[in-house]
Amino acid sequence: MIEVLSDQNEKNIERAANYIKAGKVIGFATETVYGLGASIYNEKAIDEIYRLKNRTLTKALIVHLGKISDVLKVAIDIPDDFYILAKFFFPGPLSVILKKRNDIAKNISLNDTVAVRMPNFPTTLKMINLIGFPIVGTSANISNEKNPISAQDVLNSFNNKIDLILDGGECLLKLPSTIIDLTQIPYKILRYGKISKEEIEEVLQKKIFT
Repeated sequence: MIEVLSDQNEKNIERAANYIKAGKVIGFATETVYGLGASIYNEKAIDEIYRLKNRTLTKALIVHLGKISDVLKVAIDIPDDFYILAKFFFPGPLSVILKKRNDIAKNISLNDTVAVRMPNFPTTLKMINLIGFPIVGTSANISNEKNPISAQDVLNSFNNKIDLILDGGECLLKLPSTIIDLTQIPYKILRYGKISKEEIEEVLQKKIFT
């Protein structure tokens, strides 16, 4: 039987963190949508996320950071513009594509890049920091189905297929993060969300492509 636990209880947050450290897949809340989470070092758990979602391996997953400095655990050759964006938009609904370290799970992405973000959700950040390293996260729905904005949505899709959902109530934004690729010049937005191209251009003081 799947456990649905309130994130308002410290013991529940610890339990969720321990599940991920033990190689499990869990559901968790963010300000955008609910995610399926797993360790960035556990290829088996990440494979399970792809299987559960019926998601093609060519569609990379996003790494969720507990703090900005965690980026060093997943990325290399990090441009200064990443830290400028992080100063303004982290935590928040922005995902940034960087060059990937080779010591994280190979199936997070099939190429040499990785997308990172820092969710604006205090209990999820607390969980990630308890784990001690970032987690993989992707929307907790079957691929191409509606965005999951509540624990009930996750339960409807994955009841008895995952072990735990950390319930943080209904998501505030209800749409996925904006994604920007900093591995190519000029930078390019790959997906639009709450943060606009114009906001990013204002912060970086340079033109962004779409």
